[in-house]
Amino acid sequence: MLESVHLVKTFGDVTAVRDVSLGIKPGEVVGLIGASGSGKSTLLNLLAGLLDLTSGTVTLNNERVKGPAEQLVAGHPHIKLVHQEYQLMPNVSLRENIAYALRFYEKRYQTYRVEQLIQLCRLEAIQHRLPRQASGGEKQRTAIARAIAEKPAVLLLDEPFSHLDLPNRELIRGMLLDLVRNEKTACLFVTHDATDALSISSRIGILQDGQLVQMGVPMEIYRRPYNAYTAQMTGPVNLIRAKYLPLMGIIHAYPPNALACVRPEQIRLTDRGRFGGTVRNIFFKGAFMEVEVEINRFVNLTFLASSTEKIKVGQLVGLELSPESVHWMRGSA
Repeated sequence: MLESVHLVKTFGDVTAVRDVSLGIKPGEVVGLIGASGSGKSTLLNLLAGLLDLTSGTVTLNNERVKGPAEQLVAGHPHIKLVHQEYQLMPNVSLRENIAYALRFYEKRYQTYRVEQLIQLCRLEAIQHRLPRQASGGEKQRTAIARAIAEKPAVLLLDEPFSHLDLPNRELIRGMLLDLVRNEKTACLFVTHDATDALSISSRIGILQDGQLVQMGVPMEIYRRPYNAYTAQMTGPVNLIRAKYLPLMGIIHAYPPNALACVRPEQIRLTDRGRFGGTVRNIFFKGAFMEVEVEINRFVNLTFLASSTEKIKVGQLVGLELSPESVHWMRGSA
């Protein structure tokens, strides 16, 4: 198990990681979501032993992970980090890139393990290509295969989905789940896009200005975000001040500027709605549409409608929102 306790990392006057404590178990996928500059990559480098801590500890199976100042070669042999740039050797094939991680092993095992990894990472058809002849998704899968070649205890991934098209994103997601099941590896990845984190993680955490502000199972974080930042980082959301909720038939005892979170799918389109407004924008998403409605000059709401609904810009629509769908957030920002 990989554990961090009260991690802090400063660069001069800038604190990149603030008092972060977390644990990752074997066979678990944990996703950390944060905006650019929130400390995601710095945290990964601290966990991998590639960056010295300002304070705090990182342990793997109760043994402290040393930083680069304490050892000749930075990093921990049982913790592998896949960077955004992939860092493949450019002049040898994808297969040889994977085999290089196993160069000190007996030849028969090396061949067996490389074949196993190529199959696991869906690289059979392109294994003999050079990295420059491979797509971003193919290079990403090769980098992951190389990282797990020696069966590390922990796999860390920096933005594994950021430059991939939809088919490759789905391929990488399925591959990571297969990897965790087959290899019993603890997997932690960081991302600024909640879509993939919510779909494959057993737990997700939210990094804000270097601080882990909330952590839990995806459904709980999505439905009950701590603050506005958490709500916005985990998906489309309506952030509504308490003083405007009576317009929607929601009676409450909160102060006027208290902030409520309402997800678009919690607002229903109905002919007999308790409130309504004018459709300002419609965004077609395939199976559904995101519809933006102006309630008054202070409040715009987004709700989801089936793509079969006949809604037009400028149309007056009726809406329904149940009090149980409103989540009052504790954090102010």
